[in-house]
Amino acid sequence: MSQEIPVDVLILGGGIQGATLMRALIPEYSVILVDDEFGDAESLHFHGYFSSGWNAANPQAAEIHRAAAQRWHKELATSGVNSRITDFHAALTPDFLKMVEGNWAEAAIPSEEVELPGIFDPDGLPPNRRFRFPGDLIFDGAAAYLSVSEPLRQQIYRGRLASFQLAGSDIERVILDMDGRSCAVKPELVISACGAGNAEVIRQLGVAEEQVQNSQMVRPLHMLLARGPDIPKVSAYLIDLMVMHHPLEEGEGLWILTLNPDVPKFKAGVVDRCIPPEIENDLLCASFKRLASVMPSFAAWAEECQWSVYAGWKTDAPGPNSDPLVHLEYPTPYQLDDFGLKNFLAVWPNHWGLALDVADDAGEWVRSKLKPHHPQPGSNSGLPAGTGSGHTIENGWQSDELLWHSWGEFARQVGYHNE
Repeated sequence: MSQEIPVDVLILGGGIQGATLMRALIPEYSVILVDDEFGDAESLHFHGYFSSGWNAANPQAAEIHRAAAQRWHKELATSGVNSRITDFHAALTPDFLKMVEGNWAEAAIPSEEVELPGIFDPDGLPPNRRFRFPGDLIFDGAAAYLSVSEPLRQQIYRGRLASFQLAGSDIERVILDMDGRSCAVKPELVISACGAGNAEVIRQLGVAEEQVQNSQMVRPLHMLLARGPDIPKVSAYLIDLMVMHHPLEEGEGLWILTLNPDVPKFKAGVVDRCIPPEIENDLLCASFKRLASVMPSFAAWAEECQWSVYAGWKTDAPGPNSDPLVHLEYPTPYQLDDFGLKNFLAVWPNHWGLALDVADDAGEWVRSKLKPHHPQPGSNSGLPAGTGSGHTIENGWQSDELLWHSWGEFARQVGYHNE
């Protein structure tokens, strides 16, 4: 093992949360970021849509989402990343409206009760009211991730946490496995921004199992993909089906369809995010049934598209509540917790749109505890070379590894029968 490497802040997790936090700290502090799958972060499973807050569980969360959408739009416009504030249409049930409608006025979220775009027939849906929200954000997640992480790449290292060594309630030493090479780091502060990996980090700290279970909730995310020249340039939420439009090259468009099932299959505690969830054909068929119920031309339109599916893990709100997506027991849509340790902070969920806000809050925590102490580790520190540039950074749903099928072939594969 090489010598012990001192650093002000060690960040575990190289998704958008870790990258934005590193960017916020590195002008003042020495910071290194470690991730075992850089370029395949949970953040790159993201569908590229961020609500302006109309679906938030309480007024404070709604205000945070609204401001975050505007903040990201300004940043991405400056960075030259493809993004747009867009009209988003939603058909919402009376029960859902009871939970969220009062938040809109308190959080200054603009909305208008209008009919859905003409391609949809709301009579095929359960009872609902229809709204248009003009402040939602759609963007290219991979390009945004690259714009944040690329300038920091020399301080981002490929590796994973092997173990912690504690001295009382302080983390004294961190052992990292960096492509088979063991490195010892002596950080002043440690921040875990690992998305679906947070529970594994917390477990290694000897935290009670109940806290580990409640510190991370993940669920499988299935993304149905339809591409072709006739994809409607419309994004909408249809009771439980999210429809997001992305432009592609050569005049094609892409629809990403994600269904929120009645009973999401949450998993608590440690999940190996490197093993994708099994694709559930029943969920895909339910997605098709919902779209067909509200899109009169669905059968003929589907024949003109190419179809695929992408599945990954999605980190959601933490806590023991049985419905953490809606009934939050805390006012903000993210949490920061030190689990009783003096120099450790875990942040979750690893939410794309909220990453800038979390970086602000976590940055204040760092500044309240630490003055710059160590120089940035250099080439003689004992660390291997940083990842540098040149990594392929792409959205999971744009991967060249995806298999595309005609409608007939895809429908047969998943067992869908048009009723």
